[in-house]
Amino acid sequence: MGSDTSTVTVLYYDQNDMTSICSDVLNNLEVQTDDRVIFPSSYRDDKIIIAVLDGDCQVRNSLGDRAIYS
Repeated sequence: MGSDTSTVTVLYYDQNDMTSICSDVLNNLEVQTDDRVIFPSSYRDDKIIIAVLDGDCQVRNSLGDRAIYS
C-alpha cells in the first residue's frame, strides 16, 4: 500500500457546532495507491468532512462569512 505522503487541506463541519465550515492543513499523510489519504485514527472524530483538497489551501471565505448585499 501507499509509500507516498501528501499535504492536504480538509474542509469540515464540527458536529458540535455546525454554524461554520472549518479547515485544517494536514502534512505527511500516507497516500494509498488509489490516491486516498489516510487520516490519523482519531482525526475524523466529531467531524463531518466536506472536502479534501491537495496541498496547503487558505480558505478566504466560506458560506456565511460575507454579508449578503441586495
